[in-house]
Amino acid sequence: MKLVKIAFIRHSVTEWNEEGRIQGHFNSPLTEHGRELAAGWKNKLEPQTFDAVLTSDLGRTIETANIITEGLELPTIHLEGLREQDWGEWSGLTMDELHEKFPGKLDEEVAKGWDFTPSNGENRTECAARGLKALEAGVSEILKSVDKDEIKILAVAHEGVIKSVIYKLLDHDFMPEERKLLKRRRLHWLNWDGELSIERLNDEL
Repeated sequence: MKLVKIAFIRHSVTEWNEEGRIQGHFNSPLTEHGRELAAGWKNKLEPQTFDAVLTSDLGRTIETANIITEGLELPTIHLEGLREQDWGEWSGLTMDELHEKFPGKLDEEVAKGWDFTPSNGENRTECAARGLKALEAGVSEILKSVDKDEIKILAVAHEGVIKSVIYKLLDHDFMPEERKLLKRRRLHWLNWDGELSIERLNDEL
């Protein structure tokens, strides 16, 4: 059985990140600062050591991956299943706008843990399921074209789907009182040897 190592990271900083807007399935380009950050991640990631790239089909993950792998001709697959959690009617809003438009709703949903569901959006269980399915599908596709005993994949996705996938693999809860496992802007390593597992979390970028 081949071993696949997956470097799982979030896209870099976007215009909506800086404005504090919920992105969900909406798109927002990287800022100049975001592009500089992504370029700076090359030293840690050593992109020349990767064999392929997986991203969501949203522009901010694709742009981040393109910056990191600039000058390299790596097989790249864009997967809808790696999109951010769908925040439905909350997408595009700032937190202040969300509280004004849907008073009390955010706190109510946060208290539901895995069942957290933005209005007309998807819950975290659904997000985790499609994220895991997308990673498995991406790995299967790459295995068809990369003939090596150990394969390294760069996977660029979104905070919500990364957290949901990792929490599901670790059987960790989303309840507010539970310890948060992931730090911001960190590198997480997954392994695949027939099934996905966690190697380690929160390497500095």
